[in-house]
Amino acid sequence: MVHRAATGLLAILLGGCASVSVKEDQWSPEKLVMPKRVYVKDYDMPSDSLAVDRSGEELEKFREDTSKNFTAELCERITKRIAPAVPLVEGVRPEPGSWVVEGRFLRLNQGSRLLRSLVGLGAGGTKMDAQTTVSAVGARGAEKAIAEIETTGGSNAEPGMLTFPTPIGGGIRAVVSLAKTGVTADQRRTARMITAAMAEKLETQGYALPGKKEKAKRSETQP
Repeated sequence: MVHRAATGLLAILLGGCASVSVKEDQWSPEKLVMPKRVYVKDYDMPSDSLAVDRSGEELEKFREDTSKNFTAELCERITKRIAPAVPLVEGVRPEPGSWVVEGRFLRLNQGSRLLRSLVGLGAGGTKMDAQTTVSAVGARGAEKAIAEIETTGGSNAEPGMLTFPTPIGGGIRAVVSLAKTGVTADQRRTARMITAAMAEKLETQGYALPGKKEKAKRSETQP
């Protein structure tokens, strides 16, 4: 009985309140052309967008690592759902027929893992907002913006170990929090929603895409 209760609680918590959604996406009115390849440029991470417990060289390393990890995550998801995607490195000129995805983090708050695990209910929650531009590369190599996508989200609104109604649930909650919250988890969710928004638009225009179809989660502010 205890095992069944723990299993049920674990399932609920894994589907908890940590999420990222598409706040807004705007697309050019013309018919899109499927990209032959997608280039992803490392996202900008302005200093005033960061709320992290680092400074100096440690902060710069965090910025670089986070940006490159996000690029890798986005490339992987776009490759599975749309077209081969690679990081855009210095000196490479995207060829005609390709897309370029770039953007910046509007807000990145790492929160407190300890507070998320112990208290939850918003305490110590993370926040990640990003703005993405998708551009198509024309015949002469000129880039034309075809989409602006803004995502928002984070974690964590569910109870923690000290605020969960049962001791078993609180203990499970503390363990699950380590895996499903934080900057790394928010990056995965953000990359997933950006890719989902891009794939949805292509599919509405009649393109058959590979991989598992996923609906982009829309925030309440989305018209």
